[in-house]
Amino acid sequence: MEEHTGASLSPVARCIGGNVVFGAGLFFHAFLYNFYVDALRLSEAVMGYAGAALTAGGLVMLLPAGRLVDRFGPRAGMAAAAVVAGVGLALGAVVVTPWPMYAAAAVAGAGGALWRVAVAPALMRLTNERTRARAFAWNVGLIVLSGGLGIAVAGAVPGWFQSVFHVSAIGGVRLALAAGALATMASVMPFLALSLPVGAGAARLEGGAEAPGGEAPRPGVPGALPFIGIVAVWMLGAALLAPFLNLYFARRYGLSIGGVGGIFAAAHVLWALAVLGSGEIASRAGARWVLPLVALLFAPAAWGLGMAPGLAFAGVLYLIQGAIGPITNPLIDQVLLADVAPDQQGAVSGWRNVAADVSGMVGASVGGVLLAERGFGLLFGAAGLLGLVGSVALLGWLRRPAWGKGGH
Repeated sequence: MEEHTGASLSPVARCIGGNVVFGAGLFFHAFLYNFYVDALRLSEAVMGYAGAALTAGGLVMLLPAGRLVDRFGPRAGMAAAAVVAGVGLALGAVVVTPWPMYAAAAVAGAGGALWRVAVAPALMRLTNERTRARAFAWNVGLIVLSGGLGIAVAGAVPGWFQSVFHVSAIGGVRLALAAGALATMASVMPFLALSLPVGAGAARLEGGAEAPGGEAPRPGVPGALPFIGIVAVWMLGAALLAPFLNLYFARRYGLSIGGVGGIFAAAHVLWALAVLGSGEIASRAGARWVLPLVALLFAPAAWGLGMAPGLAFAGVLYLIQGAIGPITNPLIDQVLLADVAPDQQGAVSGWRNVAADVSGMVGASVGGVLLAERGFGLLFGAAGLLGLVGSVALLGWLRRPAWGKGGH
């Protein structure tokens, strides 16, 4: 099968479009599922356990997903992910008791994990060094933008279903969840239409060039783990803050839930634009230079947000610190996968996502304890310190001459 390593627009656009459609069901689920559980008169504990099951299903799947992607190719991985995640989301829309809900959430989480692992290797094969940064940025930027729009649409769809089909309130939510599941499942079509190789040859370098004779082989998973560990430390800073920023704006500035939601929705649009702009910069300056420089911005933004004297200043700093994650995520994937053996990109992507999920779980847990015991001051201080340590280590690692001789 033909391998697309050039700048062909159609396969890249098809891949990104499929990713946006896939994400629609996840955004619907994220916004609506607690309302569904509440309408069933189940407790908040069930909401939390369902969220934990979604994460646990993803964690269990991440490392096997990497092997599956390396064995059968990213296209097969994304297509399988669309089916598995769609089935899990659809089951979640119809089950009415806790344990089946947890099982459905775990299935959906497993499908989402397989998709996350497969996307970056797919984009690596569809692009070359000249087009890669732009493609990765557009992929993340459009997903972030569609996330904001998806959440807004998800809030209106249940009422629309109620009025059109004359169903109850819970029926409208259930139909909206089912519609999201169908969208995720429908992404299998653009994924199957991609022309990707079954496996990537170990001697194939970026842009499709053959490795010259005598060149040292690129590292696999063991060689990538130090970089992944540094990234995990850096991500932990943002993970401390992310679950509690809504409470920060509500408690410190007295905003209503609607007011906080308005800030967050507008931020998604601006973050998407920031990601697209960073992709253009990285396509010219190189991802290896842009990544650590952007990462270094997190610590001052977090510390400034913790000491912000007013809502306007806090809003600006929130936009800055919140944009750093979406900007750096595609840059991390590019730098990481460009520097490892192509036939192990799936496995490395799996470990990279394990680091992200573990950082998120640890950050949320520790952040909650810090907030409860010491308040927002220590929370923002600790987040900034972790961000500073991680970003300095990231800068030092990427400047090592032994790392990424073939990457840019």
